[in-house]
Amino acid sequence: MVALLDSLGQNIDLTHNLYPSSRRLKKMQANTPTFKNAKEELLWNRMYFSELLYSGKSEDAARGFQLLLSDKKYTDLMTSEQKGELWQLLAVCYLRTGETQNCVVNHTSQSCIIPIKPEGQHKNVYGSTKALETYNAILKEYPNDLNSRWLMNIAAMTLGKYPEAVPEKYRIPENLFAKNEGFEPFSDIAIDLKLDVDGLAGGSVIEDFNNDGNLDIFCTSYGLTDQCRLFMSNGKGGFEDKTEAAQLIGIVGGLNAKQADYDNDGFTDLIILRGAWLDKGGEWPNSLLHNNGDGTFSDVTFDAGMVNFRPTETAAWSDVDGDGLLDLFIANENNRNNDYPCELWRNNGDGTFTDIAKELGVDGNFGYVKGVNIHDFNNDGRPDIFLSILADGGSRKDGNNKLFMNRKGEGKYQIKFEDISKKAGITQPYFSFPSAVFDYNNDGFEDIYVCGFDFYRLEKCGEDAYREYAGMPVIAETPRLFKNNGNETFTDVTIEAKLNKVTYGMGLNFGDIDNDGWLDLYIGTGAFDFRTLVPNRLFRNVEGKYFEELTAKGVGHLQKGHGIAFGDLDNNGTQDMYCVMGGGYEGDNAKNVLFKNNAKPGNWICVEVQAKSVNKSAHGSKIRVNVLNKKGQKRQIYSSINSGATFGANSIRQEIGLGDADKIESIEILWEKKGSPKSVYNNVPLNSFVLLKEGSLTAEVKKLNTMDFTASKGGHNHHHH
Repeated sequence: MVALLDSLGQNIDLTHNLYPSSRRLKKMQANTPTFKNAKEELLWNRMYFSELLYSGKSEDAARGFQLLLSDKKYTDLMTSEQKGELWQLLAVCYLRTGETQNCVVNHTSQSCIIPIKPEGQHKNVYGSTKALETYNAILKEYPNDLNSRWLMNIAAMTLGKYPEAVPEKYRIPENLFAKNEGFEPFSDIAIDLKLDVDGLAGGSVIEDFNNDGNLDIFCTSYGLTDQCRLFMSNGKGGFEDKTEAAQLIGIVGGLNAKQADYDNDGFTDLIILRGAWLDKGGEWPNSLLHNNGDGTFSDVTFDAGMVNFRPTETAAWSDVDGDGLLDLFIANENNRNNDYPCELWRNNGDGTFTDIAKELGVDGNFGYVKGVNIHDFNNDGRPDIFLSILADGGSRKDGNNKLFMNRKGEGKYQIKFEDISKKAGITQPYFSFPSAVFDYNNDGFEDIYVCGFDFYRLEKCGEDAYREYAGMPVIAETPRLFKNNGNETFTDVTIEAKLNKVTYGMGLNFGDIDNDGWLDLYIGTGAFDFRTLVPNRLFRNVEGKYFEELTAKGVGHLQKGHGIAFGDLDNNGTQDMYCVMGGGYEGDNAKNVLFKNNAKPGNWICVEVQAKSVNKSAHGSKIRVNVLNKKGQKRQIYSSINSGATFGANSIRQEIGLGDADKIESIEILWEKKGSPKSVYNNVPLNSFVLLKEGSLTAEVKKLNTMDFTASKGGHNHHHH
């Protein structure tokens, strides 16, 4: 696989792949044409200077755009709109110069996080100062350019000159985000722990890969020559880069990754997904990485019979046929010619897989599938398939999301999938991207959240952010929250849940940041365009009724957010978040962040399950925690055993907040197997790590180290739980 990836990386098809700009630049430099007239010269120069920006040479690009805007030979050929576009590109060159010099080269823990604190303000002020001047000039000429209004506010913030440097009529209100006083802000500690990988969009996985009770971090980056990275916890509050020791050198590229123990050997394996967004240019293989249990991984894609050359960024593990082995659904980005149907790899139990998508009718020409979630939506013990589909405007007009119910069928696998999408009422949004399936209201039925990603407005993210914060009507498509009614239909509750916000979500995951027993959402935002600098957003679930925005709590990162993973990395009872940052173009790199949760932990329980009647890690089964509070009030809190949403992967161990619970009455495991009796565990202590084994009725309490991240430089650990 390493040799194959290396050869693909060397021979990238530049006609189909927009993103390797430095190669395109070289090609353009080697083949500068002779121009027949000034118009041809203008068009070519515009393309050339754009490639300079995209490849990270923003200062050179700025000089180029300045030239085009100051030479009468060119300006006479342009419409007002074309000039406006070039002015915007010039301004964004300056903005990107400022970001590179400050947020990438001289990165601090406050860099790019709004509201921008003094420590996050630019020390090298050249880029943002020039950007601010340019936005002033643009808005004199084009006062209704809302994108430029938004970016002018951002430029002023990076200089510590907001709000006074922004004319009142263009200003975002100062109370930009609600200030929830009762919640401690997160802090980015990636720099101290050497986890601030500099890269592009990619996947992140938080998981305990060596079974020592401490969570590790795996991440990828989009460029086809970008090395994946594995950081193992040292159990003392620090991490060690074990990429080379794990034999992962040469395993490159990948926009997303998902983990599962597919061979039931007790060690968690990985799949890396490649080729997203590229159609013909994305005919790259994925990598199935087997965890050998000795600290190394092997790429077994060929041995497993799983090599396909199709563009994808999303997949989900699930035991679809109920045989106790985890299967893998890979949702591809199909085109009009139906070149890239979806794959459902059935686990044969001997290390090999067989694609049975066609036999089960789930390989169809669904278009650009951007998310797949496999969950039991009707609680019948059979996992169903939800697909989030992006109408791309180009290759397909149909952007309806799909829901396939897993029914008893004839034939070899005794399954058939029934498409109930329209009847279920889950076909929106038209432009869908990452999706999360989680029980937001704790009624025992899985609900669906789907981000909007308005394909026609990807260059206008800033405009939509400005509209939302300035209280103007928003144009872009908003996300949807579908409440499961328990009868295979769903109700759109987005507005009452206060989630009708413009998200442009790319990364997405959920966790319980304040341990109140209600699951919260964190969304990585942006688009490939360099002007899409909008904050990643955090929404706290208020008792399953609505969500309140907590973006101002240290997590409103402006760089493009991709893989998002929740996990209690220091074993102190609160969930931290590791986020892979950066865009698709080479010059749109950013540093990954680790947001440490500083909340005072409420009560919690951390559950690991070992099963016999289903797959060993019980992936797909549900946990119900029955609790009592001091007043004697009872409550049920649900958790599903999986890695969370579709972009980024949480640990499979379930970290469950218990709110004001005073006592756990019992923990029940509802096995994902038709007719299987539930297992009930009593006498489980609060605030502990427990192993629940199928067939045993007592919870095994595990002693894990609580670590102190601040001590990680000296490296020592604290008390046991």
